[in-house]
Amino acid sequence: MNRISGIQDKDAGFRTRWIFKRIKRRLGRVPLSARIRACDFELLRIWEEMSAHVADAGRIPAKLKELAQVKVAAMVGCPF
Repeated sequence: MNRISGIQDKDAGFRTRWIFKRIKRRLGRVPLSARIRACDFELLRIWEEMSAHVADAGRIPAKLKELAQVKVAAMVGCPF
C-alpha cells in the first residue's frame, strides 16, 4: 500500500492531463512517480521537460550525462 496515491486522470486538471498524455505517448503509461509529482504542477512540468531532454540520446552526449549524475550524487552526499 502506498502512502500517497497521486493524482488520477479523473481528478487531474487540463494542463496535468495534457502532460500525462505526453508522458503516456513517450513511456506507454503514466508511472506512479509522475502521478505523485502531479500534486505540484510546476514540479510535474519541470520533471517532464527534463526527462524528455535526458531521454533524447542525440541531444546530450553520454559523457555529459554521466558527469551530471556524478555531480548530483556528490551534491546530495551519495555514498556510491
